[in-house]
Amino acid sequence: MALYLVGGVVRDLLLGRKTLDLDLTVEGDGLAFARSVAGRYKASVVQYERFATARLVLPDGQKIDIASTRRESYADPAALPKVEPSSVRVDLFRRDFTINAMAVQLNAGNFGLLHDPYSGQRDLRSKTLRVLHEESFRDDPTRIFRAIRFMQRFGFSLESGSRRLLAEAAAANLISRLSGPRLRNEVLLLLAEHQPSRATDWLVRLNLLRFLHPRLRYTRRVKRLLDAVSPACAWWAKLRSAPSVERPVICLMALLSEAGPSILRSVAQRMNLSSGQSAAIDWSGSQTDLILKRLLQNRELRPSQVYRLLIGLPPEALVLLAAKMQLPAAGREARRCRQRLARYMKRDRHAAIAVRGEDLKKLGLKPGPRFKSILDRLLGARLDGKVKTEAEEREMAYRMVARSG
Repeated sequence: MALYLVGGVVRDLLLGRKTLDLDLTVEGDGLAFARSVAGRYKASVVQYERFATARLVLPDGQKIDIASTRRESYADPAALPKVEPSSVRVDLFRRDFTINAMAVQLNAGNFGLLHDPYSGQRDLRSKTLRVLHEESFRDDPTRIFRAIRFMQRFGFSLESGSRRLLAEAAAANLISRLSGPRLRNEVLLLLAEHQPSRATDWLVRLNLLRFLHPRLRYTRRVKRLLDAVSPACAWWAKLRSAPSVERPVICLMALLSEAGPSILRSVAQRMNLSSGQSAAIDWSGSQTDLILKRLLQNRELRPSQVYRLLIGLPPEALVLLAAKMQLPAAGREARRCRQRLARYMKRDRHAAIAVRGEDLKKLGLKPGPRFKSILDRLLGARLDGKVKTEAEEREMAYRMVARSG
């Protein structure tokens, strides 16, 4: 079998960029080849017979995609393709851009031989992004997002004919035909780029935000907030034991930061976001704004009050809050706010008390709303340093129960 390394990995090797995305294609039965590789290297394998592709996961976690060389045809724009076996040259022609339509042969006799039938290496040198044929964006509208992503990542320019085709495809309603998962994947990949606001500028220029929601607006404040996400994530990563976050989801929250609740729900539904992602973007706008306002305006907030403001927020909302603290409107109090947020993350969110409900029963308090009130006040006293030992906690609990009786 003729075996090739194909697509983005070849592009990145020629650009001298580090890459771990390994895509292989076989002139022949790619699924049989994938099963053979999986057996030899003790890898797990998932096969997608409809598309003649397979994904291997090696014991060290490395992923390898293996496919048969194939021809694709599209019954309708944005539809999933029908595939049939073909040569490597035809397989390369079905790809999105010339810079991704190169292959390196891996067989011993021709190891390292570059196959570049559509001048991808020339376009790499000239920093040009070029589609392979007139129907490219219509066949697969996700390529609209990929064009924006690659232009921003590599600093390439779109070839004039491709630019015209992109504008025509963007003006049509092709993206509306994409399924929620496909749209979500492309939008989050775009927002995962190093400077997401530049990519978003293109979405605005091409009027593509309408496919998320027709009333979604991109203001100067939204752009500033998008730019503040990366430094906020860097600050977050330095906090001890801070939970991991999805940076693209935080960028999406920034993009939606001036949208109302109905728009947030509609976007979550259109993009088919997971329950966790949907819960995070619920905090995109006014809720975090109100919390930030309280943190900024009240210099005398006690740690227990900060705790009660922040305890219900998912990690992504806390990072968005940190990003909002960097906006000019936060003013001189921004530093104090970051210190409060850092203390909450490092210390106060882990705070616990020794007294439990059973202890209150032993003190003669009947179960009811007073239980929660007393336990909350005990935790607040612990956070504010009013009680420091278990004995002091129990003494305070005793006094509160006595007053209740």
